[in-house]
Amino acid sequence: MRGFSAITVALIVMLVLPLGSVSAREVPYVYNPTTPAIALSVLAFYRSHDYPQVLEGCTWLVNLKTPDGAWAYQYGMAPQAKYTALAVMALIRGESLARGMFNKSINAGVYWLMYKQGGDGSFGDYTDTALAVVALKEYAASKYSWLKVGAAIHNGIYYLETHSPKTTMDVIFGGMALDNLTMIEAINATGVNALYRAFAISYLTGRYVNVSSTLTDAASLALLLYSTGKPQYKRDLLDMEHFGFWGTLKYNPVDLLEASTVPGFSNLTGIACPYMEKVKPHFKWERVVLAKYYVECGFSVNLSGIPFGTLKPWQVSEIARIDYKLSKPYGTPVEYLLSHEENGHWGNFFDTAYIVWVLSTLNVRFNYTSPLEWLQSNLTNDYPNYYYAYALVDFHRFGLRKAFNTTLRIISSRQNPSGAWGYTAGTPGNIKSTAMMLKALREVRLENTTMYKRGVEFLRRFLYADIPKVSKNGSNAVMNNATFFVIKDGKLVGDTQSKLTVGSIDGYIVVYPGKNPLVITAVPVNGFTASSPWRSSPVKSGLSRNTSVVYTVYIGIVVVLIVIGAYAILKERWKGNKKNG
Repeated sequence: MRGFSAITVALIVMLVLPLGSVSAREVPYVYNPTTPAIALSVLAFYRSHDYPQVLEGCTWLVNLKTPDGAWAYQYGMAPQAKYTALAVMALIRGESLARGMFNKSINAGVYWLMYKQGGDGSFGDYTDTALAVVALKEYAASKYSWLKVGAAIHNGIYYLETHSPKTTMDVIFGGMALDNLTMIEAINATGVNALYRAFAISYLTGRYVNVSSTLTDAASLALLLYSTGKPQYKRDLLDMEHFGFWGTLKYNPVDLLEASTVPGFSNLTGIACPYMEKVKPHFKWERVVLAKYYVECGFSVNLSGIPFGTLKPWQVSEIARIDYKLSKPYGTPVEYLLSHEENGHWGNFFDTAYIVWVLSTLNVRFNYTSPLEWLQSNLTNDYPNYYYAYALVDFHRFGLRKAFNTTLRIISSRQNPSGAWGYTAGTPGNIKSTAMMLKALREVRLENTTMYKRGVEFLRRFLYADIPKVSKNGSNAVMNNATFFVIKDGKLVGDTQSKLTVGSIDGYIVVYPGKNPLVITAVPVNGFTASSPWRSSPVKSGLSRNTSVVYTVYIGIVVVLIVIGAYAILKERWKGNKKNG
């Protein structure tokens, strides 16, 4: 995609764009578009006749294309044949709704595939090759093809027929490429492979398949919708659409949950929690570390039975804090901590600061003098940033003004020009460290300071975007800095900037901003309609069977010629022997 360097850069540009009188909504922008999720969603929605989503997805694919006409899993990664093939298949369907809009990208992808093909007929690994063959067969059968792809298809099929698939996915896509339904039905597939198996069967037969899954990512939902046609999967997939695309969460859900505790960012909780549910602890200490995020999401948490001796001291205090939040008895971990204090501390600066913060939050009656004196005497400027967050609160709670001011100066000196804090001094800013610092500053009532406001602005700039809405002014649709693509009678008839006079048209596609897009929306007017993209059916084309016949006949001819040649030689020798006799 030209100019699509990075979402973050685009957001920064976005925030300074003049919006005129068009209303805007500030929304979290925390997802990355991915080629397979978009392409599979397009295939599914095309089959279910949900054409606005098809056009939105296809327009995103055009903007995710690499400069040489290919597609990667995600923009910025190395392009691969499998993703390029999926994109081409999706765009062929989009072209049937808006002829002239996606044809250049289709041909660019096909040309890249032909360039990518090796001398042995492969396009990469077995799955790359199989999907490339499927896409090229669709292209050859479509009304939009002009490149000669017959040889590339033949060579790709030859590779597939002379090499063995190594994975379940190889078998599934190999069966699609070779029109071999038996090959697909014979394999036992589980998990996401079962969904691809159902997709392949449905693709080859044209019928729906009985399959279900607990997987809830966009690609899996698209496979389920395509294979079953069930409305529930359509609803779920529509809910997974973000600004016209489907993809993955851009940030760690833990980071988003940290940010969600900062006032003004609470709507990140609903975004992060579905992903947090998939994060499973592998170790006992992970159960403790992740517990607060599970609690924030309303998931059940049970930290009983974890031996305290296997944990760091601060993690034991976290058990007490979580149990307190859940209205459970928390005396046992507190007693353990009080009995394991050594010379006024619990091992290191962070553990000690965190434990003092927890115990004082729980109003535990305890002589805090020794640990506070230890913290003051060990307050240096060489710790990671998050160490100082809890120390700042401790010094404030107990009125230790000198230590408080020293800690505050350290925190202030470590704030990056962007307003963020990183892991330690001089490191790039990140969400989690910044959120932790902001929570500490708020707890000591410094939310009106420039330092706090700069941190909040960083999070807002990093995680949110001001997305304007199309406004109606009579017969005009208006959105500053947007490009309107106009579709009429199933064709792209033109584009205009910032304003469109809406007449008797199928609808229009809004790309905002026109370059480095953040949101793409297809708006039906009279309604988008599809014409068949096919000259002939791309499925069961007979290419695979014909190829096998060609090779069988070829081998048969060779064998016959060898037999004839051998017979001729033996006959000559027999004649010679007869003369000599």
